[in-house]
Amino acid sequence: MEEFHYTKEAKGDFEVVVEKVQTLAKEEGFGVLAVHDLQKSLARKGIDFTPFKMVEICNPALAAEALKRDINLGLFMPCKVNVYEKDGRVVVSGILAGVLANFTDADLGELPERVTEAIKRIVDGASA
Repeated sequence: MEEFHYTKEAKGDFEVVVEKVQTLAKEEGFGVLAVHDLQKSLARKGIDFTPFKMVEICNPALAAEALKRDINLGLFMPCKVNVYEKDGRVVVSGILAGVLANFTDADLGELPERVTEAIKRIVDGASA
């Protein structure tokens, strides 16, 4: 099975890593649309869960280009970078956009690779 995520253990405090993801995303030309606190959301439903935040990011030009090629690719947007704790460690994980080719017949050209490389730089930077 093809990997769909790029994941690294991060050095540093959970909240600092979440902030790094947001800063690096902006440096890569992505806007930060939302930061979802999954731990807090689940706690409201009585479910105990590890610290977990989903950072939703979008590069408008790349998103528009993908949607022009196949409007249904919007189902995979915006991109997400997750920061969570696992076994006492902070982990950063982002989507590998190359998997999009598995869900469309449209020619996506270099688009998935461009998004993947940006996501990898965000994950690498946030985990350093």
